[in-house]
Amino acid sequence: MFPPPVLEVELDDICRDERPLVGGRPWLMINMISTVDGVTDFDGVSGPLGSPGDKDVFSAIRALPDIILVGSTTAVAEQYNPPSTSVSTKARRLTSGAWPVARIAVVSAQLEFDLTLPMFSRPAQRPIVVTTSNADPSKLERITDVADVIQCGVDSVDLTEALHELTELGAQRVLCEGGPSLNGALFDEGLVDEVFITVAPLVGGSESRGIARGANVAQIQEFELRHVLTEDHFLFLRYTRPAHNGAAQE
Repeated sequence: MFPPPVLEVELDDICRDERPLVGGRPWLMINMISTVDGVTDFDGVSGPLGSPGDKDVFSAIRALPDIILVGSTTAVAEQYNPPSTSVSTKARRLTSGAWPVARIAVVSAQLEFDLTLPMFSRPAQRPIVVTTSNADPSKLERITDVADVIQCGVDSVDLTEALHELTELGAQRVLCEGGPSLNGALFDEGLVDEVFITVAPLVGGSESRGIARGANVAQIQEFELRHVLTEDHFLFLRYTRPAHNGAAQE
């Protein structure tokens, strides 16, 4: 639909773009799905809101980052798995300039989650747990058996510092998959460079939170529309911050 309309697009091509480091930290993307009235999940998970087209777009976007960032509540509710290591996925990711296999990074100040979750099940694909400098030592001891740990901030996670720590690991692009509280904190700190939103042709019928909750930005942040795709009455929108569009490719 926008830029000039075509009947079909190659998702990998339309998502491919320059995504440089920003102020010494990785380029940060957010990807979320929402109903037309702002509901982002049904019974705690987003799956019921999606469609086959949404799954295709989700897969194309997931081929872009080195790190997939997620809040612990979302990771538990969605039962996050280790990222795919299939040959086709590796090839797709290498074409986009990403690591062959993405890493999951879970943000949690309290460390209140079950270490038998699927994302902790493969020793060769240890996730990263991002927590505070004063996190419970006994919980940290258990977590270091199954994950690598980054400690940033006191009482609450310092997300700016966390992103710089991810840069030290070699990450150039990070994709945040929510939830709304983590998204809101990232917007608060002015760390979001790109937003992908799927608008589902549904009304949630429950409390609407939108894609970012608790955002308390100092001033309105402007984004520019980069593309609009549609399939089966779903809209797939992409926005980037204006300051970054000079280096971006249409």
